[in-house]
Amino acid sequence: MVAVEQLDVDSKSFVLPAFIHPWLRAVVAMGFISFVASVSLLVVLTYKLVSWQIRSKRSNQFIILIFNLLWADLQQALSFLLNVEWLRLGSVEVSNPICFAQGWLVSTGDLGSGVWCFAIGLHTFASVILDFRLRPRYFYLTIALLWVFILGVSSIGVGLHGDSIYVRSGVWCWIHHDLADLRLWTHYVWIFIFEFGNVLIYASIYTILTYRIRSGYYTTEEAKRVRSISNLMVVYPLVYVICTLPLASARMASMSGSPPSLARLCLSGAMITSNGWLDVLLYTCTRRIMIFSDEPPPDQNGIDTFSTFWIEKPKRFGGECTVEAIHSQHKSRRGRSRVTLPSGSDSADDLCRVSTKDIKLVTTTQVTSEPAQPEDYEEMEAEARKVRPRSPLGRWSEETSGSRALSWKELNMPHHAH
Repeated sequence: MVAVEQLDVDSKSFVLPAFIHPWLRAVVAMGFISFVASVSLLVVLTYKLVSWQIRSKRSNQFIILIFNLLWADLQQALSFLLNVEWLRLGSVEVSNPICFAQGWLVSTGDLGSGVWCFAIGLHTFASVILDFRLRPRYFYLTIALLWVFILGVSSIGVGLHGDSIYVRSGVWCWIHHDLADLRLWTHYVWIFIFEFGNVLIYASIYTILTYRIRSGYYTTEEAKRVRSISNLMVVYPLVYVICTLPLASARMASMSGSPPSLARLCLSGAMITSNGWLDVLLYTCTRRIMIFSDEPPPDQNGIDTFSTFWIEKPKRFGGECTVEAIHSQHKSRRGRSRVTLPSGSDSADDLCRVSTKDIKLVTTTQVTSEPAQPEDYEEMEAEARKVRPRSPLGRWSEETSGSRALSWKELNMPHHAH
């Protein structure tokens, strides 16, 4: 174990100046909001995952990734929420056990948030663009390896320097400023990799979806939805970069000999700890069909798992009949006509034998088929809840354990036709 040099003026305990108290309260407030939001959604997802396993004996990969992201956001929020102790004492006390806990949670929370945001981006690219998913055993193995990476990288400094690694760093505790290489290679290099990686992934998704829209890959109605979803993709990396870049750049400036002011440090801390509540807001608003579904959404779902609430949804069900009347310039005469229904066409285009003095009536019927959309699943689940038995161990749970596809007869709802 390598010993760290004696604490200097930048690392030892520090009495908080009066002007910094409001700034630090803002950091604590944002940390508290992120903490409550992350815990709330974690409780919901825990209930969903357990109930899905009981009912259907399966879960959903995307929900599990969100679950792990929330755990990282929870650690990050808690690390900045601990600043309430320094506000209570009026100073940052390095000898206080809270200092070590805060330094550890900052390391694991920041790194974990980046890892899981990047993993969600890769999963989105694979499912939406490549239509590829890992097999369950490899997926769960990947989850375990990512946590080993997060905890392993964060433990390097503790293994080398023990309790002395975390000291005062500005207005909270983190890695000693003399250990610049350790800060860089166990933290900031990875933060910048995940920032650049998220931007690259979602930019690729946006570009490919835009190309597919222009090349006629989707139908007209599908293109409208995909266009709105591709615009939505821009928000995901934007939130992560906006939240993490200010603090990362401030610390990098400090390593180059230009330490940021305490106010700037607090502002950057408030932004990075806002990552938690912004993630909760973002994913509950845009992927609600995945999070709040009564049955586990199939892993085969791709782009249809996104929700877009700012565009008007087209009317998708019902029939449409077009009738055309062509009247001849000559006087019409009565005559008997014979109806013919051609077998090689999708429309009845000759309902009357036509001569120059007849009226021609044309009825065109068009039948289209397309995959069910999230709102369709919501409607199906709403109808399903009405006929489910009260006991969770009833016939419904047993018969639907293999798939979310339900018979129209059991749902007691009419079949939708286009």
